[in-house]
Amino acid sequence: MAAANQSVMPVVWMPATVQEAFALYEEYFPDVEWIAGGTWRQIEREKGTAFAGNIIALEQVSELTSVHEEENYMRIGACMTLEELIQEPYISREILGEALRQIAAPAVRTRGTMGGNIMYGHGDALPALMALQAELEVWNGRSYARLPVEEAASYEGTFLLTAVLLPKTPEASGGDVHFFEKIGRREAFTASLLAVSGCARRQAGGSWKARLALVGGKDAPVRLRRAEACVAESGWTPEAFFKALEADYQPGDEPFSSGSYRLQAAAHLFLSRLWLEDNAEKGGVHNV
Repeated sequence: MAAANQSVMPVVWMPATVQEAFALYEEYFPDVEWIAGGTWRQIEREKGTAFAGNIIALEQVSELTSVHEEENYMRIGACMTLEELIQEPYISREILGEALRQIAAPAVRTRGTMGGNIMYGHGDALPALMALQAELEVWNGRSYARLPVEEAASYEGTFLLTAVLLPKTPEASGGDVHFFEKIGRREAFTASLLAVSGCARRQAGGSWKARLALVGGKDAPVRLRRAEACVAESGWTPEAFFKALEADYQPGDEPFSSGSYRLQAAAHLFLSRLWLEDNAEKGGVHNV
């Protein structure tokens, strides 16, 4: 039923705890959904996807709306808005802050949440979180669990995302490269065609110890393990990197970009940071 024809207003529940929110979801499943900032959900509604009969609003769950500094990581509540996180000094200076600043328009960032960008499944923050070795804290109805960002999509069973656990890392030194790059059809408030991110430390022989990730179009986010293994080898080349990337990432064609374009663009974005800056002065521009 299209949203424009939805004649029955949904019931809105406002729990105070994670456990209450999860219990409500189980009670009214399948005619139920959680909602935080609601920016993505509003877009879906305008496209014709009606709200469920029961909406569980998470904005009054206090543990989801704060940032806490722990010994080894920052605990970011899943309902923290993107703009609130941009104002956090530690987050702002990391590549996660750069990713958040490039998401949508300022008005959207004041409502959109960290958890929403993750659970949307294609959010621009995902590759930066994967490169930074972030973990997700979730409530599964029995206990809290932690899982790497890249494993969220394959997690078995229902869970409520409660926080992002962002490891504390030293600021990038002269041998480190931390980066986030995004390609879109226009500057803001549009789904990105491609977002890539990486954290790499230069090793001997031109190799890198790296964590590389990307998300593009409607593709699921990908941790690029073959590409990481490629750049870990002394004497790696752009051609070898492209073959490794191609094995990691097989994007499909979409209305505004072909899979081939996104693959080529990803290769060039990564190589501009991991190869070109080191090798351009040595005569090296390779076409991939």
